[in-house]
Amino acid sequence: MRRNALGFTLVELAVVLAVVAVLALVAVPAFSRLLASARTATAFHGLTTAMAMARIHAISHHIPTTVCPSVDGENCRRDLVWESGWIVFLDRKSKGVPATGDDILQRISPSLGGLAVRSTVGRHYVRFRPDGFSYGTNFTLRICTRTPLQKVGDVVVNNAGRVRSQRPAKPLACPYTP
Repeated sequence: MRRNALGFTLVELAVVLAVVAVLALVAVPAFSRLLASARTATAFHGLTTAMAMARIHAISHHIPTTVCPSVDGENCRRDLVWESGWIVFLDRKSKGVPATGDDILQRISPSLGGLAVRSTVGRHYVRFRPDGFSYGTNFTLRICTRTPLQKVGDVVVNNAGRVRSQRPAKPLACPYTP
């Protein structure tokens, strides 16, 4: 038998595979938490950016500008569901729908798998007037994880048009069932 043969023994290969398996078991949950955290941050940033952009556009161009949930990037949804996407559009006649495709300023179709985003009951969209105000009641978008069902934060637009996001120190009970 030659002692200078190259390669691994079966025992060495089994030890390496066992170490790789243990490392994978430790890394997968951490990666899942990282992915969930990135999706949550994407939802907060995307929603606050769209609201701020709509307000700035309404003020600078003196045209009412609206943000509403949308599935197809062309029409507003009439329910409270936002996780499929949203559009920002010129709302010249304050109808809450884009008059033409040219009035749409931005279409957002985020990948928010595992998140549910719902707006305040009675508020399907938010409209910013040329003075920057968003009249009516405060508009709130609640962001919840689906598994487990927990509220991770809100994006709020007050009557003066100020957009802010808030996140609880620890996840809370979700106020709705997605």
